[in-house]
Amino acid sequence: MATRRGAGEGSIYRRSSGQGWEGFIEAGRHPGTGKRQRIKRTGKTKAEVVRKLDQARKDLDAGAIVGSSYSVAAWLEHWMNHVVAQRVEEQTLARYRNLVDRHLTPGLGALPLRKLTVTDVDRFLAAKAASGMSRSHVNRMRMNLADALHHAERRGLVVRNVAKLSALPKCKAAIERRSFTPGEVRSLREAAEGHRLEAMLTVGITLGLRPGELTGLLWSDLKLDTAPATLAITGSMKRRPDTTLYRGPVKRSRAGERTLALTASLADALRQHRAAQAIERLKIGELWRDHGLIFCSELGTPLDPSNVARTFTTWKKRAGIDPKASPPYLMRHTAASLLIDAGATVEEVADLLGDDPATLHRHYRHRVRPVVTVAAERMDVILSGA
Repeated sequence: MATRRGAGEGSIYRRSSGQGWEGFIEAGRHPGTGKRQRIKRTGKTKAEVVRKLDQARKDLDAGAIVGSSYSVAAWLEHWMNHVVAQRVEEQTLARYRNLVDRHLTPGLGALPLRKLTVTDVDRFLAAKAASGMSRSHVNRMRMNLADALHHAERRGLVVRNVAKLSALPKCKAAIERRSFTPGEVRSLREAAEGHRLEAMLTVGITLGLRPGELTGLLWSDLKLDTAPATLAITGSMKRRPDTTLYRGPVKRSRAGERTLALTASLADALRQHRAAQAIERLKIGELWRDHGLIFCSELGTPLDPSNVARTFTTWKKRAGIDPKASPPYLMRHTAASLLIDAGATVEEVADLLGDDPATLHRHYRHRVRPVVTVAAERMDVILSGA
């Protein structure tokens, strides 16, 4: 027989089998069908059922949805398909997919979404750190999970975002980022002298272009007859999950699109490159596939990023540069670091690179020479007794 509780508190009664207790609370009507909804809870004792129903009532008051039964894996899949896929490009979506499929789903996917706890997330992250993953990689997992749970929280599927409440564990030290020094740049340019893509190195280091922007440059965006000559950055070469290359936007927004004035030496380098490409095209004849690209393969097709990386690695070895330095993306870091070191403002360099100043400081700028501060010089005077 049901035990009467206060208004809105539901009912509690012994189960028909005589084993344990059961109870329910009213949860309003379904927004789609209009049918009455109830939340049921069972337990070995009456007190246990009371506690469970009280928690269910708190969850409802916090906006939880009745009857939601997502597992973490199912919600991550929903988040990928309906949230992430709407805001990022295919290439970035593939990176999200790789992280979810290889790490988040195997580690946490079997757990019910509503029952995921801070402890669960802490243990997962600690295990990843113990496996030798870098701090940035572990933090990326934490931030992606937090974003997925943020959207679950907005929909009332969870009461709180346990990933945001989790603690980032101690991880192995990340590889120190760096840029090429002026001497290394000169050695690298000497190593590339005479190569069909020599101008690519000059353009990349001078303008700090992303690799995709560099390989996606179009002759139609280059104006060599103006004063000064200009180059518009209007697209970027990207790779689909099926590995095919295509030219897409610089960024999802138009923030990365920009028109850059070229120095006289850079304009001359591109004129020479255009003449050399015209000779290549004549030699190839009908095999040439014209995509209008400034930097392309020997057949006129888009350059494969892996082939570009191998070419830069060859130049790097020939120049005797530290093997830990990883071109070609290092060209962007180098442009930012050397220009700021030479006195350019962060805002000027951010405009050149098509990025915001905060990102520039966080990702691209590195010290290229020992730093002597005014304070250190004053301390030297103090210690010398002068």
